[in-house]
Amino acid sequence: MLAFKTSLRRLGTCLAATFIGSALVYPAVAASTLERVKEQGYLRMGFANETPFSSASPDGTLAGVDVDILNNILKKMGIKEIDGGLTTFGSLIPGLQAGRFDLVSSAIYIRPDRCAQVSFVEPLYSLGDTIIVPAGNPKGIHSYKDVAANPELKIGYPTGGTGIMGNAEAMGVNPDQMTGFPDGPSGFEAVKAGRIDGYATTSMVGQTQLNTLQDPALARAEPFEQPEVDGKIKYGIASFAVRKADTDLLAELNKHLLEMRGKPEYMEILGKYGMTDADLPNPEMTTAKICGGN
Repeated sequence: MLAFKTSLRRLGTCLAATFIGSALVYPAVAASTLERVKEQGYLRMGFANETPFSSASPDGTLAGVDVDILNNILKKMGIKEIDGGLTTFGSLIPGLQAGRFDLVSSAIYIRPDRCAQVSFVEPLYSLGDTIIVPAGNPKGIHSYKDVAANPELKIGYPTGGTGIMGNAEAMGVNPDQMTGFPDGPSGFEAVKAGRIDGYATTSMVGQTQLNTLQDPALARAEPFEQPEVDGKIKYGIASFAVRKADTDLLAELNKHLLEMRGKPEYMEILGKYGMTDADLPNPEMTTAKICGGN
């Protein structure tokens, strides 16, 4: 397992180049992010506590499918450690852009609006939606269409989780019917308290958190109809994100990901978290196509 550090931020050093013969001192050329992380031996990863994708245990250990995939890739790059930075989902991309992190994870959907802000690594896996409701599903919610058909229904979603919100809106749910929550547990509590009628999230997150909570007052809305737009069922395609300027880091991450994606070592990681080859993205579905709206 990898150590989780929030207080320590080690900074790489830059050395000025000196031309001894003429005693002229030239300013050092700033190292790229890839050069820096290879030199220092660790990469700063921003993440939200979203099991089973990325989370920190009480002792600070990082875990999750995103963490395991990234750790595997980094080892191939000669980088030994992930320096984790915990934040809210909605703060991941702003934190990356502000330089707090070198890369961000937590099942971030590749979307054209996000592609305008950051660069995404090629797809890691695909995800469907679910809605967590009170046990017995008293409001009979089995799709976003059901929510849209009853203006009195209110659902929550993870703040910053534009994939979930976008799917709901595509099915006719009014934004006034939706409330953002910083994480799953707070959304679940709102369901139990009756402040919302359901909490929409990715199916894996919802099921994993229900398994952890073992709360008989909550359940998945089953069956659940995945949104369909223009004849295509909408699944979220997730990956890591890096800054636009970090083209060399992006290229190396992609190189190692594509070499291992679908191979036994990759499927072993997915299987550890209950995923199968059905959760692999179509090889023809590239980041460039998704960013282009295809």
